[in-house]
Amino acid sequence: MIARRAVFLDVDGTIMQNGRYIPPSAIEAIRAARARGHLVFLSTGRGMAEIQGELWDIGFDGAVSNGGAFAAVGDEIVAGTLFTPAEVARLQGYLERTGIHGYFQSFDQMFATPALPALMAAKVEGTGLPMKVFHDPADFDDTQMAKLVFVTEDEDAAARALTELGEDFAVVGGTIPLPGWASGEVAPRGVHKGAAILALLAHLGIDPDDAIGIGDNWNDAEMFEVCGTSIAMGNAAPGVQELADQVTTAIDDDGIRNAFLRNGLI
Repeated sequence: MIARRAVFLDVDGTIMQNGRYIPPSAIEAIRAARARGHLVFLSTGRGMAEIQGELWDIGFDGAVSNGGAFAAVGDEIVAGTLFTPAEVARLQGYLERTGIHGYFQSFDQMFATPALPALMAAKVEGTGLPMKVFHDPADFDDTQMAKLVFVTEDEDAAARALTELGEDFAVVGGTIPLPGWASGEVAPRGVHKGAAILALLAHLGIDPDDAIGIGDNWNDAEMFEVCGTSIAMGNAAPGVQELADQVTTAIDDDGIRNAFLRNGLI
């Protein structure tokens, strides 16, 4: 009998390349692993608003989303951590004071600062990168926000934001692949993929030693720490690869399929 494993997959740079291309070999491997009884979850900085469509249609058992703010099995949210309204107000004030752009994420919505949609549209034009779809500001609810993503053309301002906000929040830099922009993610303190994965595994009664985490970026570090087997993509930065137990091939060189084969998932 095959021992059931729980697999956690990052999205951008791991399953999806340049925000739009999913290698067919990755889709086949995910579906084959689930057919053998393994559980496969997304583990991503994206909220559910950016997971829907062809990505979600691959078929998953749930997701760790918003960088670890939420963990869901099927449609059931089993763990969730939100900003307080006071924290949302503080972050809004920080963006206004520094001139940095950004967007807040709830579980399944995204709300941008006023100038960001037009600026982002200009940035992605001609690059092939998808344009993010933001929700009506009238629907913004400061009791439901889980993460802030910020972007700026000023690398020094981004570095200062990571330092200054890092005093009171969980922060990670460089997660948004837009040419010429520096970026970062801000979440409530204690929120990261690793904490959400542990909560999800506890809900399912699965030992973390039976979990596999696959990713390519620094926001996957805590996922690597809690999963019994950690795997970095071949396209990950050398420092990220050094954090992992294994390194598979790059995303466009059948990285997911090769990782699944090596670990007996398919």
